Amino acid sequence: MRKAFIHIILLLFPALAAAQYAFIKPELAIGTNQGVVLLSQVGFDPSVEQSFTFNYTGGLTVRYIIQKHFGLQAELNFSRRGWSETSVETGERFNRTLDYLELPLISHIYFGNKNVRFFVNLGPKIRYMVHESATAPFSQNAGIQQTKPIENRFDYSIFGGLGIEFRTQKAGFFQLEARYDFGLGNIFNSRKQDYFSASNNTGITVSVAYLFDVLKNKEVKPYSATW
Repeated sequence: MRKAFIHIILLLFPALAAAQYAFIKPELAIGTNQGVVLLSQVGFDPSVEQSFTFNYTGGLTVRYIIQKHFGLQAELNFSRRGWSETSVETGERFNRTLDYLELPLISHIYFGNKNVRFFVNLGPKIRYMVHESATAPFSQNAGIQQTKPIENRFDYSIFGGLGIEFRTQKAGFFQLEARYDFGLGNIFNSRKQDYFSASNNTGITVSVAYLFDVLKNKEVKPYSATW
């Protein structure tokens, strides 16, 4: 748990360490994000030979910006994770899918102009597994991970993402983003007497998002402030 807090503080440090803030007209944007989880795997220790899987992710996005180059963002997403294995002996395929509700809390750092922005998203994420399913285990040499029930439905992780945003005055904002997500929790217990010392979710997501500025018609006089 201590390592998790250290990772979160390091991710948020660029925002917390800023000594000067340039306040701008507030921007409150809401919308949706849709994408795929690429290279979804579970970091087993002892290791398990896995094939990469492609799964869906998507949900709702809320973003609030009041400072130049910095904003806060939250999402509520459905995300399908899990892993896939192929038997060397029989060629059988095993898939286990884990469906989560996720809540990312994001530091949004951006650069650019009124039409195009490049951005970095950093932050922690908590998630809860709402459903799981699996195909039949291998008929020969099935690993314990194929039959063992999931022991930890609650999970948490840290992530970082890079993206580009195209901005229009009337149609809203369109984003393309790639993120790397590193799980800090384990789906199986990891005590000394347990078989796996680690079993954390990892993956790369690629998504598109559409956001609409709900404050665009409100006139707010911009101002600046310096600490």
